Amino acid sequence: MFEKLSLLWKNEAPLTQEYKEFDEMLQLDLQMFRRITEAMLKGEDLRPLENEIYETDVKVNKLERKIRKALVTHLAVTEGADVASSLVLMSIVKDAERMGDYCKNLYGLSECTSGPITGFQFFATIQDLIRHVTEVFENTIKAFDTEDSVLAAEIVADEVRWNKRFDKTIRDLARATLPTDEAVTSALLVRMMKRLQAHLSNITSTIIQPVHRIDHRPKHLRDNAAKTPSGEDGEDIS
Repeated sequence: MFEKLSLLWKNEAPLTQEYKEFDEMLQLDLQMFRRITEAMLKGEDLRPLENEIYETDVKVNKLERKIRKALVTHLAVTEGADVASSLVLMSIVKDAERMGDYCKNLYGLSECTSGPITGFQFFATIQDLIRHVTEVFENTIKAFDTEDSVLAAEIVADEVRWNKRFDKTIRDLARATLPTDEAVTSALLVRMMKRLQAHLSNITSTIIQPVHRIDHRPKHLRDNAAKTPSGEDGEDIS
């Protein structure tokens, strides 16, 4: 699918500018994510980041609207326009916009607790999850920019395994005795990490999946996930 899709974005192709703007959306999302999580993991006060985060999110939203408008115009006035590829771009632009929202909400978690997350009982696990999503973020941008189908397939396959870890962490949090603010903040943070990973996987799925399978995982991955109990994938995920 991506080979056909990328033809719209090469050199003087009709949607070259929109591709560049979509890439800019991903870069802005990653910028927000890094700024917030790096401060969190260092136990720093996030309040000085407020204006930067909200202004960056506005930029992401404006880019989404600009790309969507350009796609509608392209489909309306271009004879023989590739409808399927345009709709795929419309879909992943929404993923990028949602990631901006999750980053903004991630910043909002700083108001849910009176102290830094570095003192949380599950801090080590949360730290690993954040590092994982950071790597997925970086690899997604790399895979999309270089049309790397091997890397894209790894990201999609890895999502299934890491989903087990996210879900196990939520169950562990539910069973732990924690202060209310710590329990709520930890659970929401883990869920946001899982959702960010899902949107990134959706984007990379465009490289390896046919149009009707985008946002869905290959059947063999779902079958393997169903057969493998959480925590039994050969790794220590505690």
